[in-house]
Amino acid sequence: MPIKFTHVDLREEDTTESFFSHQFLSARIKTGHESNEGFDPIFTEGRSDEWLEANWKEVKDNDLMYEEDVNQYITLTLSELANPRSLACLNEYLIDINSDAGRIAVSLNSKSNRFTLFRVNADFLLLNLGLFRSDLYRDSEAYMDKGGSYYFSAAASLKSLQGGRTGLSDVMEKLSINFGKYVEILRQMKQDADNYLSFHTKIPEAEMKQLEHLLTLEVQKKNKPGPG
Repeated sequence: MPIKFTHVDLREEDTTESFFSHQFLSARIKTGHESNEGFDPIFTEGRSDEWLEANWKEVKDNDLMYEEDVNQYITLTLSELANPRSLACLNEYLIDINSDAGRIAVSLNSKSNRFTLFRVNADFLLLNLGLFRSDLYRDSEAYMDKGGSYYFSAAASLKSLQGGRTGLSDVMEKLSINFGKYVEILRQMKQDADNYLSFHTKIPEAEMKQLEHLLTLEVQKKNKPGPG
């Protein structure tokens, strides 16, 4: 659910979805990663069922170059992070950044829970590497590999749950394939967004701190050893 806020400098009302969508798409352009590069919107136009079946891989490869759905997913994910009510759900599935979600997934009986585990922790890595954790840049290649693999596992889990490809499983697969590219776009967004701090300063101080460090802090709390 989008949250309304007022820019400190412009005194203009905006919503989190609109704000993040504008900033993310602007960053795409600045990094040279404009949406839908290589996508052919008429690739399957007029093709027979036999042709589509025989060339399913080429059709899928073309579909994976369509990125408007990824833009929307990242925008909504960023918008949700500005809503403190979403933190409880995140905390249920978040693990330490150096832990292995794959090992935990083995113990989960529900395909839905496995999907959520991989998706939440993939989002966690994407946003940490892109926006929050500059201290991870030195080892970013290893974390990027992990983030990409989590999105791949999320896609596989969802396809198993739904009995085949879905729009969301395609989004997970696209994020897996181009994980490093989306991290780069988010880093550009953080660097160049003139109103980045304007947006944050409208959130009360306690909630701003929670937003800035939410993923790391929640994981630390969850993994802190108990007494005895």
